[in-house]
Amino acid sequence: MHTDYQESIEGAAQVVRAALPLANKYKLPANPITYAILYEYILGKNTELKASVEDLFKHHNAIDAKDFTALYNTFLVDNNEEAMVKTRQALLALLASTQKSLQEAGKDSQSYSESLNNAVDDLQGGGDISTATNAISRLIDETSQMQASSQTLQDELSKSNRDLAELQTEFERVRHESMVDPLTGIQNRRAFDDALAECCSQTKIDQQPLCLLIIDIDHFKKVNDTYGHVVGDAVLKCVSSALNKTIRGGDLLARYGGEEFVVVLPMTPMEGAERVADNICNIVRNQAMDKNQVGDNVGRVTVSVGVALFSEAESTEEFVARADTALYRAKESGRNRVCTHTVT
Repeated sequence: MHTDYQESIEGAAQVVRAALPLANKYKLPANPITYAILYEYILGKNTELKASVEDLFKHHNAIDAKDFTALYNTFLVDNNEEAMVKTRQALLALLASTQKSLQEAGKDSQSYSESLNNAVDDLQGGGDISTATNAISRLIDETSQMQASSQTLQDELSKSNRDLAELQTEFERVRHESMVDPLTGIQNRRAFDDALAECCSQTKIDQQPLCLLIIDIDHFKKVNDTYGHVVGDAVLKCVSSALNKTIRGGDLLARYGGEEFVVVLPMTPMEGAERVADNICNIVRNQAMDKNQVGDNVGRVTVSVGVALFSEAESTEEFVARADTALYRAKESGRNRVCTHTVT
């Protein structure tokens, strides 16, 4: 299910502002899933989700994290990235709003105290003593009440700011984790897609070469079929570690899917990319994956690599397709080698 988020940041902030009391009332965990569900609930566009949340609220003593996780998986999992971005922006807007309220509350207190002092000065200049005394007493009382109210407001807003800052940190943590492959600890397909799009755009501006490597572990299915997926996962981690040693600080290594990896090489011509690819092949095939590493004697593992140089006339999808074509040629011609694809 996909939700179209058309609200302005200010409007979204109002939605989040309404979500905070609900989270407190029902003692819901302060995590992105909770606020994504409450955001949708208050927005009211998703009638099925709204009905499910209301049903939970009727039995609020039984609400726990699993209930909201189930709702999230059912209604929002397809568009969680968009929801996360919108909610995070709304939280930032709300944080800015509360900070502004704090500043204005402080200004109001100071302004009112100054008004009191001015009134005292005026009244001391003459007039009936009883009238002056009553006026001063009234102004002092009003000022005391205003200052007490302002302090309470500042305390409440300060707490809200702390809570929102913690929530923002949590959102950033979840965002980071969503870009990392949990098995190998390197970047995942989503991170690769984002980085490649950015690199392609930048390359068109600065006219620097950009190369892409797609790497596939040779005969990996045989490893899984012979030794099992636990050993297969260990092999993936060992290969990932070997690949990580070959890249520079500005390069990106990511797991593309299954037994495939990708390396984005900004500011690298084809000759340099081929050297990196050859180095990868050498490092992997010379890394004996014995029982101490992967839990079984699987012997040596090799990889095949496809290399492509970006052309301004192509899309990122076409760029990836050319690198994939080069990889296919490397595997068809015997594996454990590097092949390239150039634009003709």
